Amino acid sequence: MKSRNLVLIIAIIFLQTGGLTAQTGGELTVSKSVAAGGGGMLRGGELLAVTTIGQTAAGTVAGGRFDLAAGFHAPAQTRSKTPFDFDGDGRTDISIFRPSNGSWWYSRSSDNQFRVYNFGTAADSLAPGDWTGDGKTDIAVWRPATGTWFVQRSEDNSFFSFPFGAPGDTPAPADYDGDGKTDAAVFRPAAGTWYVLNSGGAGTAITSFGAAGDKPVPADYDGDGKADLAIFRPSDGSWWYLRSSDGAFRVYRFGVGTDKPVAGDWTGDGKTDIAVFRPSTGTWFVQRSEDGSFFSFPFGQNGDIPAPGDYDGDGRTDAAVFRSGVWFVSRSTAGTLITDFGAAGDRPVPNAFVP
Repeated sequence: MKSRNLVLIIAIIFLQTGGLTAQTGGELTVSKSVAAGGGGMLRGGELLAVTTIGQTAAGTVAGGRFDLAAGFHAPAQTRSKTPFDFDGDGRTDISIFRPSNGSWWYSRSSDNQFRVYNFGTAADSLAPGDWTGDGKTDIAVWRPATGTWFVQRSEDNSFFSFPFGAPGDTPAPADYDGDGKTDAAVFRPAAGTWYVLNSGGAGTAITSFGAAGDKPVPADYDGDGKADLAIFRPSDGSWWYLRSSDGAFRVYRFGVGTDKPVAGDWTGDGKTDIAVFRPSTGTWFVQRSEDGSFFSFPFGQNGDIPAPGDYDGDGRTDAAVFRSGVWFVSRSTAGTLITDFGAAGDRPVPNAFVP
């Protein structure tokens, strides 16, 4: 019965809107009845389309999350891609890297099955991201000794590698050109210079921003779908970021030199919020991007490793810590999760970009 209704509703949408195209491999679920106004959800990339029969429904997705409230005058809202999402279900997966043998372990949030891959060495820097634009995080590392990147494709577990950077650089991969793919990037502390290899075809961008001693914290602070060049300066607890939307920069004092930068979309507005984790007290501090106000809360203890991510898939960053093989996750919609995964000496993958 559900299948017959699905076909009928799709037919009605097609006739009245001129066509609604589903992404290949995606799952289309009709979440409203025709009488209630119609609507559908396309998950795969992930595209969420909420539409009323008789209105125009259109949208594209390049691997990431894309919300479309359809109508002749309805705006579309773009949200950041879920970080560390190896199975593509829109939720951060609990995952670790084991330096002793260069293995990656992750627990798929979609079905609670785990995967193990050997990729990299203990001396490599973790660089996971959606390098291929399929909506899933790819295992990846940057080798400091040679400045070489190694990426294992999530589609078929094949890999590719390429040189970009030099010994002494700090890897800072992110989606700088907004094409849905992670771009290779390095920050050269000695010169305060960024080198970004844009996957969209724009070539290499070289920008002076920062100074020796700064820590790169690139993210989408202005909500335009592109990562912004950004640094945390431990010497005075200041954050500096260069807005990709207009080229202007912003400076905020937030935190102290011993804090761990844990920027993320903590409020779910599509913009990255400045945030820090204070190891000495296990306290998180978040500055809201909406109005510059802040909030704080305790979660964890001294010695814990911060591993923030969106573990419940609601579009908000969740606090999480890794403690000698035990995970503690404060999910914003599903409560606290405590689970064993990994062992002492492992590194939680969602900690990969926490300097």
